[in-house]
Amino acid sequence: MLTRALLLIAIFAATLASPAAKAHLTPNSEVQMDFGADAVAATIIIPQGEYAFASGNAVSTAPQSRAAALRFLARHIAVVAPNGARWKTSFSQVAFVQIAGPPDLRAVMRAVPPAGQSARRFTIRWDAVVDKAPGHNVLFLARQDFGSGKDAFRREILGVVQASQRTVFIDRGKPSAFAGFFSAIMLGMHHIAGGFDHLLFVIALLLPAPLLAAAGRWRRTPRPSKDSLKRIVWIVTAFTVGHSITLIGAAFLGWQLPVQPVEVMIAASILISAIHAFRPLFPRKEPAVAAVFGLVHGLAFATVVGGYGLDLREKALTILGFNIGIELVQLLVVAAALPVLLTLARRAYYAQLRTAASVMIGLAAVYWLIERL
Repeated sequence: MLTRALLLIAIFAATLASPAAKAHLTPNSEVQMDFGADAVAATIIIPQGEYAFASGNAVSTAPQSRAAALRFLARHIAVVAPNGARWKTSFSQVAFVQIAGPPDLRAVMRAVPPAGQSARRFTIRWDAVVDKAPGHNVLFLARQDFGSGKDAFRREILGVVQASQRTVFIDRGKPSAFAGFFSAIMLGMHHIAGGFDHLLFVIALLLPAPLLAAAGRWRRTPRPSKDSLKRIVWIVTAFTVGHSITLIGAAFLGWQLPVQPVEVMIAASILISAIHAFRPLFPRKEPAVAAVFGLVHGLAFATVVGGYGLDLREKALTILGFNIGIELVQLLVVAAALPVLLTLARRAYYAQLRTAASVMIGLAAVYWLIERL
């Protein structure tokens, strides 16, 4: 028992030591599981060399090679309910890819329990590779589980398969919609609080909000406090609407862009907002600009919540909770910044402060642009 526990710890430590969450640097297999209300999805990662040795199949990008890999997985993996009934399993996205380290066989398995059986309590029977390679290990990890409030950033060991132990029993307990919803709120709060680029974008738009533009410059005469408050509310609301649209589109309609272009566009949006805080580029149009750039920022948020929750109800609650978390932090920032902005805007030195702040934000945006390009 102690030996098995130490093995689990060693394998998991090797997994955590990898430079990227999606990297797979160990010679062992990995199964990353997402738990839904009515189904389970699992990303299967098997080192390509071990797969070729165990299966005797050719490894290539040809359709017949991928088809042979699909048949191999279907023969060697089964999911069984506590009463012995087999779950319905299907495999997709079968491919040989190299993300980090040696190339892997990757596939996604979707498993649906028989009628009347829980999607949270089952046994996995697995003899892929371990039947031919006794030293091979297969590590099972919980990646996302809305019902227990677990997100993909806190992976959890479920068990390990070896030649001598080819089954893993999984029991996720009773689901709780509140746990998942609260976790999504916290995820949104942590993401925006740690996402300095998103916060700097909002701050850059808020800096000139108490001022009036004239002749291509910001006037020293500030707006009335009531008008400034309205403008700030509209800016924050427009940004929220923008990123909510792309979050919903990513979750329900499959909208997506590669990560790098999205991150570059976010850096560009911060730079443009910083220039606007220095000299007016789009006076009186800040809410519209915030909404447009919010669409871009929403694509970055979608990479955080993408795939979180396997059914429509879970996705909807996740997006709602995530947005609430983002808005709570944004409101805290606005509540802290608003009195300061309205007070400083009436001082003669506000122009120097605004200029210095916009330059610093612009320099940060240039750094991010270079880094992300």
